[in-house]
Amino acid sequence: MSSMTLTAAAPPAPAEAPAEAPAPRGRLRRALSVLFPVAVVTGIGFALYDRAGELAALVLRPDSVPYLLAALAANAGAVLLSMATWRTLLSDLGPRVPGRTATRIYFTSYLGKYVPGAVWGVLAQLRMGGAAGVPAPVVLAVFLLNLIVAVLTGLAVGPVAAPWTIGAAAWWLVLPGAVTLAFAVRPELLHRLAASAARLARRTAPATRASDRGMRRALASATGSWAIGGLHLWALAVMLGAPPLTALPVCVGGFALATAAASLVVVLPDGWGAREALLLLALTAVLPWQEATAVTVASRVVCTLSEVLVGGAALLLTLPRRSPTDPKERA
Repeated sequence: MSSMTLTAAAPPAPAEAPAEAPAPRGRLRRALSVLFPVAVVTGIGFALYDRAGELAALVLRPDSVPYLLAALAANAGAVLLSMATWRTLLSDLGPRVPGRTATRIYFTSYLGKYVPGAVWGVLAQLRMGGAAGVPAPVVLAVFLLNLIVAVLTGLAVGPVAAPWTIGAAAWWLVLPGAVTLAFAVRPELLHRLAASAARLARRTAPATRASDRGMRRALASATGSWAIGGLHLWALAVMLGAPPLTALPVCVGGFALATAAASLVVVLPDGWGAREALLLLALTAVLPWQEATAVTVASRVVCTLSEVLVGGAALLLTLPRRSPTDPKERA
């Protein structure tokens, strides 16, 4: 009886427990919101470390400035097209998200690639997408499909460089292009590929499906992103003496293949090292070893600078607007 009395007299205690439970999670979310940008800045600093001297040596040559500016502009255009690919998939799969919000979600997670491991970009998209009303399964589906589209189109554009790099033995490299064309004709095959990738990663397969039109638009913009992005490498190679006509397919194809392949090495920030090794192999087809090395280093610097400038500008331009009635603003 006494225990029954105590039970009856104690309803307030359980009622207070749930109020305290979310506190650790709230502290974790606040900590992540601070640690994530710090980690991004650290990763960017690591990407630029020990490269300032090489960049300065190139910039100090007056005839190099136009090439460097062209390279920065080309890669900036590629970054914007990659955002268009992601936004195409998001608008096709999920609820409508305002353009400013979608841009902010994309570039916050995009700059997260400078942190080792692909998980940071996913976490950023999950957190910010959830705040914007996008269900977690949709966020994960968009992330996975965007990655698959980027890798597939990169591997499809890559063989453009093959005749100048590995010669006639490169005929088999047309297969990635044929596979990507098959996906463009039958986009539903991409969903099967996404489901297989999810199973390999021991994750739940995406339950949402993009339309055929949406998938084709994503494939087209991703292909355009690789083509324009490769022009930055071409500008740098020509700057150091590569023959323009021969260097164009080598640089466009080599950049797409190296970056797409290196993006799968998730333990390195932005495929650091893996991409450089593949780029160097491609560039030696049109440049001596020393110049090819300089172009490879300059490419990393130019890509990092353009990505940080575009991403930083996008985040600044999409800062949340405070309401006039905001208590902090009145204070």
